[in-house]
Amino acid sequence: MAYFAELSAFGLEPVRFEGSGDLDCLCIAKGGIEGWWSTPAAKVNVTARGQGDGGHDVSEDDIYYASRTVTLHWNANASSRDALLALTDSVRRLVHRQVTMRVVDGNEDTYCSGGYMVLTQQPDYRSGSIADSTITIVFERPERLSSLAHSGEARASVVQAGGLSYGAANTGLAYPLSYGVVSDGATVMRLPNQGTSRAYPTYVLNGEWPQGCTLRLACDGRASTLAFGEAIHTGTPVLLDTRSRTATMGGVDVTAKMSQRGWMTIPAGKALTVNLATPGGGWVSCESRDTYI
Repeated sequence: MAYFAELSAFGLEPVRFEGSGDLDCLCIAKGGIEGWWSTPAAKVNVTARGQGDGGHDVSEDDIYYASRTVTLHWNANASSRDALLALTDSVRRLVHRQVTMRVVDGNEDTYCSGGYMVLTQQPDYRSGSIADSTITIVFERPERLSSLAHSGEARASVVQAGGLSYGAANTGLAYPLSYGVVSDGATVMRLPNQGTSRAYPTYVLNGEWPQGCTLRLACDGRASTLAFGEAIHTGTPVLLDTRSRTATMGGVDVTAKMSQRGWMTIPAGKALTVNLATPGGGWVSCESRDTYI
C-alpha cells in the first residue's frame, strides 16, 4: 500500500518523505502526520439563550473551520554525511515559499496548497542519520483536495439562422421559411464531488462572447445562474472562482461586470451540472476536485 508525503513549491522538484524507511531518503517518522486527517478548529459564533439552557441553534451555513496546521514528523537516512545534508537542504529550499503538501495514503491522494513552513531538526550529530524532527505547515485554506480533478468542457449551441427570411429588395418571403435552427453541438458538463465536504468549482469562459456568457447551474434539486455581462474575446478568458466568488480576466478583478451571481458549491456525494445558456462559438472549461475537511 502506497504511503508517502511530498512537499513542493513552484519551480522546485517535489521533496518526498517515504512512509517505509530506506537508505538515502527522507522518511515519515513514527509520529506520523498530525492535523492531516483531523478537522481544523471550528469557527462558530454562538449566542447564549437569555432564558433556558444552552445557546441558539447554529445553521449549517454558519459552520466554518479555521486554517489547517499540519505537523510532519520526519527523519532521514543516508550512506554519507554529504548525502544526508543534501536531503535536508532540499527541504530548506522551501522556506520563504508557498508550499504544497501532498499525501498519498492507499487509494486516497490529496493535497493542500499555499502553506508556509517551519522546520525543526534534532541537533545531535550522527554521520548517516537524523533523529525524529518536525516540519510544521500552516494552510490558510483548510480544504484537502483530490490530486485528480474532475474537468471538462461545456459547449454552447450555435444558432445557424433565425427569424423569417425576406427575398431581395424585400420583394416578399423567401422559401423555404426559416425560423431558426440550433445545432446539436451543445454539451452539458457534470462535476461530481466524491469527497466529504463541499467543493468549490471553477469555470473559465473561453472564445468569443460578444454579449457576455450565462451559465445555468443545477445541483441536488436546486438551480442558479452565473452571468458575465460584458463581451469576452478570444485570448482574454474570464475565470470564475466559486470559493472567492470573483471573476478575473488576465489577473485583473472584473467581478463588477457579473450581472448574476448564483454561486453554487457541490455538497459531498452530489454532482453539479453546467449548461451554457448563451449561444455562440465559445466554450467553458469546468473543474472541480473531491474535497475533504
